Amino acid sequence: MCIRDSRVHGEMSTGQESNKLPPELTEVVRGKTLRTKFVMILILAELAVILLYGFFCQYQGIMANNAALDSFAESAINLIYPFYQDVHVMMFIGFGFLMTYLRTNCWTAIGINFMIGAFAIQVYVLWKGLLDNTWSGIWAKIPVDVNMLMNCDFAVSTVLISYGGILGKVSPYQMIVITIFEVFFYALNENVVYKSLQVIDLGGSLTRHAFGGYFGIILSWIISPTKGHVTSKTHSTYNSNLFAMIGTLFLWMFWPSFNAGTASGSAQHRAIVNTVLSLSSGCISAFVASSLFRGGRFNMEDILNATLAGGVAMGINGELVQQPWVALLIGFFCGFISSIGFTYIGPFFAKHLRIYDTAGIHHLHGMPGVAGGFISAMVVAGLTASDLGQDPSLYFPKRRDNPTQAWVQVAATGVSVGIAVVGGIFTGLLLKIPIFKQKFALFDDNQFWHIDEMDSDEESEEEAVSYTHLRAHETGRNLVCRLLLEKKKNK
Repeated sequence: MCIRDSRVHGEMSTGQESNKLPPELTEVVRGKTLRTKFVMILILAELAVILLYGFFCQYQGIMANNAALDSFAESAINLIYPFYQDVHVMMFIGFGFLMTYLRTNCWTAIGINFMIGAFAIQVYVLWKGLLDNTWSGIWAKIPVDVNMLMNCDFAVSTVLISYGGILGKVSPYQMIVITIFEVFFYALNENVVYKSLQVIDLGGSLTRHAFGGYFGIILSWIISPTKGHVTSKTHSTYNSNLFAMIGTLFLWMFWPSFNAGTASGSAQHRAIVNTVLSLSSGCISAFVASSLFRGGRFNMEDILNATLAGGVAMGINGELVQQPWVALLIGFFCGFISSIGFTYIGPFFAKHLRIYDTAGIHHLHGMPGVAGGFISAMVVAGLTASDLGQDPSLYFPKRRDNPTQAWVQVAATGVSVGIAVVGGIFTGLLLKIPIFKQKFALFDDNQFWHIDEMDSDEESEEEAVSYTHLRAHETGRNLVCRLLLEKKKNK
């Protein structure tokens, strides 16, 4: 959440030259550009999705009214749906509340998080089915079942991660466009990494976190202006950080399901235990690093984010790590480097590279995701037959030996980052096309929501008179007279 530092960051724009609009353009922008474009693209997109589902999607056989298949359907529900519920909570409560720290952008953060999450679920089914058919060379209808829904939520997580990097700087209309294309690049990366390279990445350290993180910061780099202005809107408040902590706690508690939801047997068991240990150790190191780097006091930015870094790195290592002390060490290391990112790397990016990473996704998702990829290569290289209960070549895809699979892990790390960068550049340049440009005040809920309470609260604050100077000897009448005089004098 580096954007909160008003010394470096300010109000930027996605295609607009100035954050403050001339009064005569305000109604035009809000009434026509923001409303009409958004309504049109969302209606057309949803109608297109419904039409495409009608032609290309169908329920799996286990969902048909067939008594012989009921046991298989019941098994899928019992094994997958509990994990799916946990991941669903992470997407819409965890990510949603984590992004509410900006004091004037809370409604937009959690509301647009909700909208693009629901939209990405639908879009992923189509892109994934299209790419799977392309990969296999066999054209068939896209199966929709609980397994697909779990994978849909993983795609949602990638979009929401990227949204953190551009939070407050894009309109709902632009987020619909971003979601459509990012989900495509995400599904493409999935097929390259899982089907072609056959990497071991159970919890998506590479495909979700590293990809989403670098897609988001590249996109932010492209759409942000050369210079920004200092603004109080990029600050958090005591209460906004408190709400954001709700998101952090939900993510922290349910992260083991995110990493282990698609596994089974002993691999799932290891992934759950390793993730809990890594998160616990990462939480401790985040508090240590925050106190160490922030002058002896904790910084809420570090605690909201770096405490989760251990879960990010354990996504790819969850099933691979065979000893609990290794899981603790990975978590401690990633919590520490994440805190370094929020303290030093974020301000450096903003000042020297013009990368305005609103929510610090590079330090929470990008860096720990890439670190997890390289750590997994070292873990794979050190695995023995006694660790796995079988020869490693029987455990790795294509009967690879340890060094070969280790290099595959490294290569997949580079491929995921590379596709994310290409996808971010493409989408960022797309947003610069006139039809996708929009002018609006950044980091401001009033641009997109009816907030009468905020308006009235601000007015009452301006007219309020402080009663903190009550003197012990004053009577009620004297107090009223003095306050009236002070108010008149201030005017």
